[in-house]
Amino acid sequence: MTKHKLITQMVGLMLLPGCLYASEVEVYGVIDTGIAVSRVDGQTRVYQETGFMRPSRFGFKGREDLGNGKAVTFVLEQGFESNNGTASQGDKYAFGREANLNYENAFGTFGLGRIGNFMSGMGSWDPWGPNSGPFATGWGIAASGSTMSDYLRMNNTFAWKSPKLNGWQLMAQYSLDVLGTDAATFSDNTRYLSGGVTYIEKGLNFLLFVGWRMNPEVNGKGYEDGQTYGVAVNKQFSGFKPYIALQYAKNSLSVGKKPLAVFKAVGATTENSKGIDGLAVVTGSDINLFGGTFKLAVQFFHGQNKGAENRDKLRRLIFSVGQEYPLSKRTVLYGGVNWGKSTVKALNSGDNVRALELFSGIKHSF
Repeated sequence: MTKHKLITQMVGLMLLPGCLYASEVEVYGVIDTGIAVSRVDGQTRVYQETGFMRPSRFGFKGREDLGNGKAVTFVLEQGFESNNGTASQGDKYAFGREANLNYENAFGTFGLGRIGNFMSGMGSWDPWGPNSGPFATGWGIAASGSTMSDYLRMNNTFAWKSPKLNGWQLMAQYSLDVLGTDAATFSDNTRYLSGGVTYIEKGLNFLLFVGWRMNPEVNGKGYEDGQTYGVAVNKQFSGFKPYIALQYAKNSLSVGKKPLAVFKAVGATTENSKGIDGLAVVTGSDINLFGGTFKLAVQFFHGQNKGAENRDKLRRLIFSVGQEYPLSKRTVLYGGVNWGKSTVKALNSGDNVRALELFSGIKHSF
């Protein structure tokens, strides 16, 4: 069976007069483990890395066909560290990567629960991740999250996507409480509204999204609301696939990931403290080579920390190359090199961090 699909009669022996209801459930997952060597500002580290290409996870997907074009589906997914078995999203969550229940009908799909932001590369609702660049949201600092903002898994979220019409699809989502703070006053919770349009047809992928992060105030202190605007385009040709993705963020609270320096907004001191404004660009290509896929990409971020006293200028530049070689439909060997540099420049000073990553590993999907 594909992906070890279990066509089980889970709800199956729930009898109603004249009816037998069945739910189709799929157990799936990814185990990804490799060896990496990083050199950051002259310091070398050798370590076993989990989820370098794709984060390790396991999950359950279910679907019940209600007839007349209607269905109920669900996704429950948890991440784990394959080198030590711990939960990737912490002990707070039983299913930290994703947990949602969805209803399909003639007007589209409606979802409720823990759902990734449409521009996050996180979860079954998100179209951005695989279209944001050749390395998507994996491969260390090659991930598009190294230069782009608002990569969020959101609690308490409503989501909707329209039926597809000639390849076009509308999408919208709203989170009542992104972080699960459950503050007594509604406005004291972080909220997020996002929407956009996608065109996915005949090897051409086009995505356009906007996001509005509503930041809370605590004791009269907080950040101005943040906005993100993103567009991504890629096209499959014979033997190669070029990508280009751009995102402009205003009042972002953080940009980037380790081992490069992470840019963070200065602590809020007023009710409308400013964050980070900046433009991120990711471009590159997949190329069929050596019986597998060769990947190369360049990322660039140029921004300003407007909450800093000197309005620090922020720069980030990353070059990445990688190769994946399939051993079977489910198992892939991979390896690559990333080089990056991040710079924080104030009026009379500057701070640079350089990082080099060399890595190799194996990913198995089940």
